[in-house]
Amino acid sequence: RLNICSRSEAVRYVKLGLVEVNGKTVQNAASLVPLSAQVRLKERGQRMQREKITVALNKPLHYAACRAPTGTPLARALLVPENRALTCRTKHDPRKLSNLWATDALDVLTDGLLLFSQDGRITTRITRSKDVEKEYRILLPGGASSGQLAALRATLEAEAAATPSTSDRGPPSFDLTNNPEDFDVDADEAAGEEAATLHCEDLGEFLGSEDGSEPQGLLMKVVVRGPLPDTRLRRACQLAGLPGAMLTRTRIGPIELGRLPVGQWSVVKTAELIE
Repeated sequence: RLNICSRSEAVRYVKLGLVEVNGKTVQNAASLVPLSAQVRLKERGQRMQREKITVALNKPLHYAACRAPTGTPLARALLVPENRALTCRTKHDPRKLSNLWATDALDVLTDGLLLFSQDGRITTRITRSKDVEKEYRILLPGGASSGQLAALRATLEAEAAATPSTSDRGPPSFDLTNNPEDFDVDADEAAGEEAATLHCEDLGEFLGSEDGSEPQGLLMKVVVRGPLPDTRLRRACQLAGLPGAMLTRTRIGPIELGRLPVGQWSVVKTAELIE
């Protein structure tokens, strides 16, 4: 709750004798302390937290973020020096970093930004916080009719209602529009409360990539704030009669995919994401 470290990290620091409560070193991680207690991580523990690394990977299609079924490669296998982006200024070797785990799941059929971090706070923020935005680009090959877009709205609302809430304010809500001007209106302000939301913007016709890997179609941008995985977005497209939707995650909070090449990784700063 103090945002000093994650719960599992706190247990480890206690075992190492690096946690103080009201000026005294704690020996038992299960000790009960009053809410008014002053909890402090000793300097060595603070240094260990500062030195934790977070890596951004442009995950290709058909790679699993974690828990891969037999025959499916893990995205973690791409974190080797040979795949370090030219723009990465550090010389870390992810293979030698302990406790470097994927911060959330990204389906094998979704490519784009995937974070790996040693910092448990990053994982907690990305998987549980209703404030962290996740941005996706959805390419609809062949475009979509107004009826299909209307069906997509209804399906997204149904997916939101079926998504477990991480707060007492109810499940995620949606604002789906094809008007770029409307996209700038935050549903939180309209509702007068902090709620999980999803915004969708029509980016216009896509003429296809130069190498032919991406076909022509309607390009949309979707911003999710709340506990809605990319598999729900894909299912919403399928139920709306858009089974060929191609999803790419382009942003997690302040961290953007940018021009990071597919299959390459780079060390990123996460101070804004933790705060």
